[in-house]
Amino acid sequence: MILASAGCGAKEEKQKEDVTKAPVESVTKAPEEELKPTEAAEGTAPVQDAEEDSYVLSFTDKDETEEAKEGDVVYFKSAIHYPVFAGTYAENMNRFVTSLVEAFREELPDALENAKFDYEESKENEYGMQIFPEAEELTISCVWSKEQMMVLKAEYYSNTGGAHPNMAYKAYVVDLTDGYKETFESMLRPYGVTTEEVVAFATERIRAEHGEALFPTDDEDYLEDWVYLFTQTEQWYFNENGLVLFANPYDIAPYAAGVLECEISYEELEQGLKK
Repeated sequence: MILASAGCGAKEEKQKEDVTKAPVESVTKAPEEELKPTEAAEGTAPVQDAEEDSYVLSFTDKDETEEAKEGDVVYFKSAIHYPVFAGTYAENMNRFVTSLVEAFREELPDALENAKFDYEESKENEYGMQIFPEAEELTISCVWSKEQMMVLKAEYYSNTGGAHPNMAYKAYVVDLTDGYKETFESMLRPYGVTTEEVVAFATERIRAEHGEALFPTDDEDYLEDWVYLFTQTEQWYFNENGLVLFANPYDIAPYAAGVLECEISYEELEQGLKK
């Protein structure tokens, strides 16, 4: 497959295989379900025809921004950045991206209402107005592709006037041929390892690599429970090196620690995590 982009590239190599808004529950692959086509988001670029055996998929980046203001004061901003695909399997990928974008859009009216309330309250504050605008932003990017699989990452940014903005990430391994996201368990199948084995392996690696940054706790199962949760809530993906699991700020460490990652190589997976 050839992936061309106006915004980010994809590697073509032969290898083995506190945010306020909840990320979308996008469709998980279910072979028994019939895939029903839906239209892409309004305003997206037209899908270009491509021969099935050419495996050409390209995309351009689309930006949508809105703001609300009173007089010269902008008290709320929203922004959405996402890829619009053309070529082979474009319909499937545009449908998947649209599902993420639409779920984010559904949350914006409540965020705008809260920002308006905060703005009106701040005008009555004897100590002066708080810093505006409040902001909500979604950025969807293509991080890797291989054969008939693509990895998308969604960054959710929220600034509601606190000490700092909040950020969280979700990742999706999408089958280009049908537009469904793969499950963690299905991606492990070729390597003959279980979710429980990966969780145990990743937990020890996170302790070894990030131990000083983690929240202190006397609960020995605390970290392992969180790592398991990552495997079920789109906090994992595959890239050219192997499997990556990641913790968002506040999951297992303070905000200042940022996003903590644990990478497990293809070689380690192939050797049954015994290396």
